[in-house]
Amino acid sequence: MKNVKTTIASIIFAAAVAPFAAMAHQDNAVAGPALGRAAPAQAATRTIVISAATKFINVENGDVVTIDVDGKLFTWQFDTLRDSDRFALAAIAPAGINTHGVWVYVAPNPLYVN
Repeated sequence: MKNVKTTIASIIFAAAVAPFAAMAHQDNAVAGPALGRAAPAQAATRTIVISAATKFINVENGDVVTIDVDGKLFTWQFDTLRDSDRFALAAIAPAGINTHGVWVYVAPNPLYVN
């Protein structure tokens, strides 16, 4: 019985620590976890092109989007803590990208609505 408890405890511990190992490789993430995280470009489901005329963009919580600002690309997985959120694109853009004052509006993901 003691071996079974030890095995179960080891499995639970490994499952709890595994996400931290994945986060260790996200060295280009700019913002805190409250807004999401950088993602690999191949994970994106769409690309949003930002121009000087763009005022805002709309995404859903959980979306993985490549953002093209003046030919400079970055990919972001939107994962906000609240059901809906609004923040400046500059909060997540890598250094050196002029986001033209664009705001990001994050809508609740319909897959997670009760």
